[in-house]
Amino acid sequence: MRSVRPSVLPILVPIFLALLAMGGTAFLGDGAYAQEARVAFVDSEKIVDGYNRINEVRASYQADVKAWNDEAQGRKREIDLLESELEKQGPGLSDEKLREKEQDYQKKVSEYESFVQSIWGPNGLVVQRNEEVLRPVIKRIQTIVGEIAEERGLNLILDAADGNILYADPSLDLTAEVIQRLNGTDQ
Repeated sequence: MRSVRPSVLPILVPIFLALLAMGGTAFLGDGAYAQEARVAFVDSEKIVDGYNRINEVRASYQADVKAWNDEAQGRKREIDLLESELEKQGPGLSDEKLREKEQDYQKKVSEYESFVQSIWGPNGLVVQRNEEVLRPVIKRIQTIVGEIAEERGLNLILDAADGNILYADPSLDLTAEVIQRLNGTDQ
């Protein structure tokens, strides 16, 4: 059996889903499990941008990031000052005092690098805070999308934001309705 290259799969999946949506039972067969696919789509980026309260969420997140950035800059300035002092005073210091200042400098550099990693690293506070502030927004969007799907008898809603939808009839786009409901429930 010949295998499909992984790079082809992201293209084939949306094509299959589109064919499934257009053909309904033609691709599912006549079995007891066959049903006509009822599909729609949303653009999650437009939804987030259209959410009235997103600016509050973003402002809170950006305030935290700014505070972390300010602290990082302060620590970096302190390191730069210590480095400058070492360069200027180094030749006139005793070996013991020079070692002490170098150790202090290395300790500050190590603390700074740890701080930066704890904030901007893969599992840092920036990632955690972003997830924390977006989690309620995403949950609300998912709830509204689920309600619309249930009301209309849809069994699949795709997200156009990731670019995997090659073509869709604009009448299948639920983005505006989701935004309207999202903002209507938050007034």
